[in-house]
Amino acid sequence: MLAKFLGLFKRPAKSTRLGRVVSQKPLRPFGAKCADATALLKAKGYSGGKLLAYYPRVKQNPFQQMLYASGFESGFACFDALSVDDLLAGPKGQPLIAHYHWLYNAMKGAKNAQDAASMALVFLDKVRTQKDAGHTVIWTVHNILSHNSAFPEEEATLRAEMAKLADHIHIMNPDTVALCAPYYEVPEHKVFHVPHPSYSGVYGDYLSKTEARHTLGLQAADKVFLLFGSMMPQKGSLRFLAQLDALQEALQGRARIVIAGKANDEAYMAKVMRLIAGRGDVQLHSGYVGDQQVQLYFKAADVAVCPYALTLNSGVVMTAASFGRPIVVPNALAGMLVDVARQTAAYDIEDMDACIAACVKAVAISEVADTEAVLRNWAQSLAPRHVSNRFFDVLRGCL
Repeated sequence: MLAKFLGLFKRPAKSTRLGRVVSQKPLRPFGAKCADATALLKAKGYSGGKLLAYYPRVKQNPFQQMLYASGFESGFACFDALSVDDLLAGPKGQPLIAHYHWLYNAMKGAKNAQDAASMALVFLDKVRTQKDAGHTVIWTVHNILSHNSAFPEEEATLRAEMAKLADHIHIMNPDTVALCAPYYEVPEHKVFHVPHPSYSGVYGDYLSKTEARHTLGLQAADKVFLLFGSMMPQKGSLRFLAQLDALQEALQGRARIVIAGKANDEAYMAKVMRLIAGRGDVQLHSGYVGDQQVQLYFKAADVAVCPYALTLNSGVVMTAASFGRPIVVPNALAGMLVDVARQTAAYDIEDMDACIAACVKAVAISEVADTEAVLRNWAQSLAPRHVSNRFFDVLRGCL
């Protein structure tokens, strides 16, 4: 009995993985999350508070933590659902706000187009059941299509049906409806716009530009262009890297390219390696970039380049603004940056000559005395808690 009693006070089991100690904590049931959230709302005096369950939870991107940062202060308890089925298992008689983000899990593991279409129908049926149970469905449109979508036609159909089912649709790029229109309809009467939060205060921000360049072996006179983020085909890096000779000619050989991010596609990375092989003007830093390392690359850069092939929103754009770096973007992203259009160089996504011209323009922008301050101030106005407050204010008006 004593052994059994003492067993109740054992610490969570631990294991080592890749040289780290990882705590193994049991997963909390969805019902327990709902009950805890309700109790916390009542403790804060929100008798009419709302429960918001979001899916899927994405750990490597702080976006969800940023968006929900002021949830409790706004009368919303926000917590993750580990599966779509969780949202069907909520407490009876207690309506939830079911907030969907990225939809790639709906077709995860599909072997062919028919399989993907069948999985999408199952997913949509579950969302429909949630609505029938009295839950409110919200969808944030992060992308036109998922990154590396294996079944774009089936996914476009999924998104069209999700747009019909959703009660409210959160967009961050004001041009979302028009940009998605060639693929599927986003009903304007369901849309509410709250911008993508910046990363002000999220990442370390204490290195100087001189220190960052010294660490990376870059010189003060170099004109440094940063390609940042997960390396995958839709990021458009291959098209940009193929134009490096033209960029060097335009900048009298002073251009330096820093590529930093996790490689998610081996075949794609092989193509990148072939393009940059033997070039002394390109640095490749392949791997996960920690929160304290992000500043190293942005502080060292003069310009962030986002030559994305198919795009709707960009965390990299908001990160660059948070560090005061001007940005080269395709026209599709210009709508996110209307307040800092003077610090932005946009170009037609089909015209790589225009992209190179935009890079040269961005270098000139970086040399304007107030560029960094203007971008940082704008990013500060979109700091996570500010945007989170706006999100819940608008959401409250929709419900």
